[in-house]
Amino acid sequence: MFEERKLSNGIRVVTDDMPHMNSISLGVYVGIGSRFENEETNGAAHFIEHMLFKGTKNRTAADIAFETDELGGQINAFTSKEYTCFYFKVLAEHFDKALDIFSDMLLNSKFDPDDIKRERTVIDEEISIYEDTPEDVVYDKLMYEIWGGKGLGLEIGGTHSSISKFDSNFLFSYFKNSYRPDNIVISAAGKFEREELCNKLEAAFSSIQPREYRQVFEPAVYTPQNIKIKRDLEQLHLCLAFPSLKFGERNTAVSVLNTAAGGGMSGRLFQKLREEKGLCYSIYSSTSSYTDTGIFSVYCGLSPSNCPEAISLCREELEKLKTEEISEEELSRIKGQIKSNYLLSDESTVSRSSKIGRNTLLRGFCPTNDEFLSSLEKINSAEILELSREIFDFDKMSISIVGKTDNISI
Repeated sequence: MFEERKLSNGIRVVTDDMPHMNSISLGVYVGIGSRFENEETNGAAHFIEHMLFKGTKNRTAADIAFETDELGGQINAFTSKEYTCFYFKVLAEHFDKALDIFSDMLLNSKFDPDDIKRERTVIDEEISIYEDTPEDVVYDKLMYEIWGGKGLGLEIGGTHSSISKFDSNFLFSYFKNSYRPDNIVISAAGKFEREELCNKLEAAFSSIQPREYRQVFEPAVYTPQNIKIKRDLEQLHLCLAFPSLKFGERNTAVSVLNTAAGGGMSGRLFQKLREEKGLCYSIYSSTSSYTDTGIFSVYCGLSPSNCPEAISLCREELEKLKTEEISEEELSRIKGQIKSNYLLSDESTVSRSSKIGRNTLLRGFCPTNDEFLSSLEKINSAEILELSREIFDFDKMSISIVGKTDNISI
């Protein structure tokens, strides 16, 4: 059963007990990500995520790794555009030890200058990996241009130039200003006794003091873009993008539309471009939702000579979604697919903790399973037709390609 409380310092705690499980997953969600940064601070949130694993006043980085492995569990983290998440999953019997490691990382990390110097090299390599991955480049460079080179357009990891300037004083100050009680949600799912769990979280995290600070970001403004990035690659990487809906705004309907378009092997784009035409190996659509906007995108990897036809066929398939209601048979299949994926993921304590933590941080609440399934059941073909017409505005379509682009016009 889902429940929300607050610690004495104002940190929100959301819990979902699963007494039949053997494990417990706990996540700390912090409302800080790359969209809060600028050209000079780009990559700060991601760098801080790394530094919390580099040693505390009580543990070295090796201690953290070995103690975690000894528990047979996992402690990990990631940074996104709008938040940073730290999480662990362990057997319920190991929760106290895992919480001790976890809280030590979040409360007592040293931000040692030598550690920062070493980790900068690691993050430089991480950035280079993304730069060498054309499937990432074709999307990320398009997002940079669409959002005007700021906010949602900034790279999560920053740039080689921006992270080169980070020092201990800057990162620690950024950390203290961001990791505030009003900016943190702790979520837990799995096997626990709720009162006991909340008491342990109070003891572990109540020392985090409120601070008078507020991150702000400019509302995202979408501007259609067409970009070509020349790379000596055998395959061409293509991305189409449209402005979409913000997080929490008809997202269930967007999921249905995405599944119909290209959310799996039965999606129209996969069936048309790969199965029927044989133009590509990989093609799919996806959606990204933020607090004030969203993106609907299509990715395709193919031979450069097939690019014009692929763009034309993508437009044709998306145009059909704007002009013809999907059949009841297709809608029923899509609903079944989404329902199954949703309920199967809900059997994971990590997934369940992530769902309630992310929603509470970004929306202020988390819909129940019954509310989600009810909203899914109510969706009809007319609603998907209307949504298709709203999202697939070809005057706002953006295109990017990465590869041998000399003879390709977009």
